[in-house]
Amino acid sequence: IHDIGRVGKVIQTVKEELEKQIECPLTEVCIAAAGRVLKTVTTNVEYEYPEETVVTREDIHTLDLLGIEKAQSILKEKNDTRYKFYCVGYSVVKYYLNEEVYSNIEGHKAEVISEDIIVTFLPEDVVDGLYSAVAQAGLDVANMTLEPIAAIDVAIPETFRMLNIALVDVGAGTSDISVTKDGSIIAYGMIPLAGDELIVQHYLVDFQTAERIKLASTTGEMITYKDIMMIEHSIPAKEVWELVEPVTDKMTTAVAEKIKELNGGQSVSATFVVGGGGKIHGFTEMLADKLGLPQERVALRGEEVLQEVTFEQPDIEKDPLIVTPIGICLNYYDQKNSFIMVHLNGERIKMYDNNKLLIMDAALQAGVANEDLFPKRGKEVNYTVNGVAKVERGLQGESAVITMNGKPAGINTKLEPNSEIEICPSTAGADAMITIEQLEEYHTSTITFIVNGRKI
Repeated sequence: IHDIGRVGKVIQTVKEELEKQIECPLTEVCIAAAGRVLKTVTTNVEYEYPEETVVTREDIHTLDLLGIEKAQSILKEKNDTRYKFYCVGYSVVKYYLNEEVYSNIEGHKAEVISEDIIVTFLPEDVVDGLYSAVAQAGLDVANMTLEPIAAIDVAIPETFRMLNIALVDVGAGTSDISVTKDGSIIAYGMIPLAGDELIVQHYLVDFQTAERIKLASTTGEMITYKDIMMIEHSIPAKEVWELVEPVTDKMTTAVAEKIKELNGGQSVSATFVVGGGGKIHGFTEMLADKLGLPQERVALRGEEVLQEVTFEQPDIEKDPLIVTPIGICLNYYDQKNSFIMVHLNGERIKMYDNNKLLIMDAALQAGVANEDLFPKRGKEVNYTVNGVAKVERGLQGESAVITMNGKPAGINTKLEPNSEIEICPSTAGADAMITIEQLEEYHTSTITFIVNGRKI
């Protein structure tokens, strides 16, 4: 997001329009980030039980979380940019039960469970921009995912993922790509080329008029528009097709190369295209040519993948434009990619939500030391009396002062999404101090000690 204020106003307008339609206030929103500066890490992680145990859903969640943490540490070591990267989603490629591949390990007995996982990251600046824009419209984020994750959940259902298929989501500024094979999503990628590449310069029009010309070129034979000099023109749609052909060629070349790179250097069996940019005349045909596929194996996907989605409004068309938004909505209900965001002492933290998260979990993830949460004792005094070792412990300090959304809380308070948490570290008590007359032995026996060389 380049201009947070202007985007915030657009979101506010959309929100108000929707509130009028449903006659109900809206307070939360599900969002997806484009992968313009996307980083992905593929890794393997395993968990060994002390003894053979039945695998629960909670165990699988824990395994996923371990995978995310491992991927974060790998990215941290490799990161050669100034960006701080943030996990925005993940996909499990394969689960293993005692080193054997399983599609679902829940309910099985196991000694060791493991998984191959792809974790996707974006710079914190990108996430901050999204959060700031929706906050200006008076909305809290209920769920955040990545656009290719949202798109693929709708466009390539799990029953299709045995096939080697690519999904291309051509948006306004990026083309997001994901690839499936052997029942799993095996890779995510992105190229920074998409629908915004077109028309403005040639016809001397503003962006909105260029967008209208582009859309009209896909539906009618003649297009009428006014340029910035307010001169009216009529042009055939075919002229727009010829104008955008070099740009479409450039885009499809880059998309095809990226698909092959993500697919181990070879083409895929088929490609689905969603998003408005993919509707440009000749896009699917050119992409098929670059991938070496028959034209019928590279196709726009809209109504075909939205069969089970029913719209209350009859005028809504099941179009490639709305596949990703529907995916963003459905991702909210997909518990395996469920995260919540909180602010702790001003820092945003994204946490995997297993419905059991406490302030303690957020504190540990943020790197707050245990000793800053619990009361600290002052220094102890170690001494011996008649050869017997003794210790006098320091006094207990005060516990950490914790608030959530301005109200008093404790380390075992349940986390609320989008909450503001403040932790004022615990304090140390006074150091231990003991005098000879406080010793029990002082009152029950004679004590001999030496002062300046004299025995007393």
